[in-house]
Amino acid sequence: MEVVDATENMKLPYYKKIKHYGKYLPKAGITSLILNKGAATHFVVYESQFVAASTFTSVVKWTAATVAGLGAYDSVSGATQITQIAPSSGSSTVPAKAGELLNLVYQITGAPHRARSWAVIGELPEGLNHLNSTNSNTDGITGIPSEPGTYNIKVRAYKGSNNSGYNYTKTFTIEVAPGSSPPSITNQPQSIKISSVDKVNLKVSASGNNLQYQWFNGESGDTSIPVPSATNSSLEVGPLSSDAKYWVKITNASGSVNSNTSKLKIIDNYNSWAEKQFASNPELMARENDSDEDGLTNELEYVIGSSPKKHSIDPETNISLENSNLIFSFKAKKTDGDGYSGLERIYSVQESNDATQDSWTTLSSYSEITGNDQDVTISRPLSSSKKYYRLKVQLREKS
Repeated sequence: MEVVDATENMKLPYYKKIKHYGKYLPKAGITSLILNKGAATHFVVYESQFVAASTFTSVVKWTAATVAGLGAYDSVSGATQITQIAPSSGSSTVPAKAGELLNLVYQITGAPHRARSWAVIGELPEGLNHLNSTNSNTDGITGIPSEPGTYNIKVRAYKGSNNSGYNYTKTFTIEVAPGSSPPSITNQPQSIKISSVDKVNLKVSASGNNLQYQWFNGESGDTSIPVPSATNSSLEVGPLSSDAKYWVKITNASGSVNSNTSKLKIIDNYNSWAEKQFASNPELMARENDSDEDGLTNELEYVIGSSPKKHSIDPETNISLENSNLIFSFKAKKTDGDGYSGLERIYSVQESNDATQDSWTTLSSYSEITGNDQDVTISRPLSSSKKYYRLKVQLREKS
């Protein structure tokens, strides 16, 4: 398009130009006007107050609008009228889509004076708002309509302030088409048990167009702790030192949906303990190794809570005779330190007459004692028959 200087084509002296345009263009109003005399087309950069009322994204979309067939801003032939500038230039119908931004812009053309006030008569679609310009021949309606349907409204410009005096009216039909579907989750992120040395990928699958993801730490719906840079359908998590919760919010132009909470429970095992104990010497990690040569395998050291790097002497386990009673005492150790997250240590005292494999029975009063660093003492009367006693120790997931 050939762009020509407006003042040169209109052949007005400088002082007359200012006077002529002063009637129509406020200082803070239209910031540029480019005329193409042959095509009778002009581009309007909207008034500053109109732009200020919109988001940056909105401004990018409609900073410049093309109006064909109207001629110069102040010299349209025929009666004064209100004309749609965007989104459908010159039309009485306004196309829109539910869930997407609409900026309806209209202006008075051929007016001998400036409009002092504007009014919208009729019910606007939910989500739209009247900008309600003052002292301006340009006004608009903006927002995100939420409900499809056909809405007939009247836009009225008044010569006087506060909707008074002579006025012009234009009927517009806003046709809101159904929007694209909001996101729908087809596969939720799962709750998982992992050890404190593991990593895991949380994944979500969703249907919908132009999906955006944001993961959060905490219960689903709590947006106070977003995970930095976590904007994909999957999230790598770990290693973790304690239990954690994650969820993801999925958004598109039509809405959003929150996933279920993925609960990560830390349950350690021998491998997570061994990786910490033998990080500098991995070849010693095997369960059957006796790294400190004290007669206890690495696995047994792990279960009873002793060190695999030095001889394990347990002065807190004692057997003695007192007044014809056998006294057996030990410390029930709690699980603590690397490799024990999510676990508890359980003790049971067992007896047998011959110590064969299937002959052991658990003393009912000393079964499944949870270790919490407490001292446990057992007193059993001596009998004429042989008796064997042993302490069974095991690790299990905390209840």
